[in-house]
Amino acid sequence: MSKNTLPYVFLAFLFAVLLFILGVRYGQRVEQVNKTIDYIVKMPPSPTPHPTIRPVAFSEYSHKGCSLSFLVPNTLEKTNESSNSAVFAGMDKKLEIAFSCEKIPFIQSKSERIINLNKTIRSFEKETKDTHSYRFYHSITGKVVTLTVAKQYLPLIQKSLELISK
Repeated sequence: MSKNTLPYVFLAFLFAVLLFILGVRYGQRVEQVNKTIDYIVKMPPSPTPHPTIRPVAFSEYSHKGCSLSFLVPNTLEKTNESSNSAVFAGMDKKLEIAFSCEKIPFIQSKSERIINLNKTIRSFEKETKDTHSYRFYHSITGKVVTLTVAKQYLPLIQKSLELISK
């Protein structure tokens, strides 16, 4: 070998050693990643949590003071009750069903329209974004009943609302 080629051979040798060291370091990194992936793949999956949903059941609610009876789902809680009113709220404490009865004049206001609440009860209706409000005359007690119902419970109330005699 001539003196002119000796530095080039030495540089090539150093470059080869550098590539070998870099290859070993890269291999160590790949091995570490493979071990991590293998560990994660071998882990059993954790069970996915499911929300606990109570099955819906209904009970009949009767109010003696207003002489009313209707079905109430078990998802609602009675938050307030007096001799002439009651309020039912959902789990989020939002008003869902409320009613009151009192001896006041039964006169239609301009914002109300006349509808049949169910087969036997004719009432004045006022509709808002989330609720329907009804006013009707209870012929047995002589009181005007004001009933406010959230839209999702309206079909239930329409089918189950009854006027009861004392």
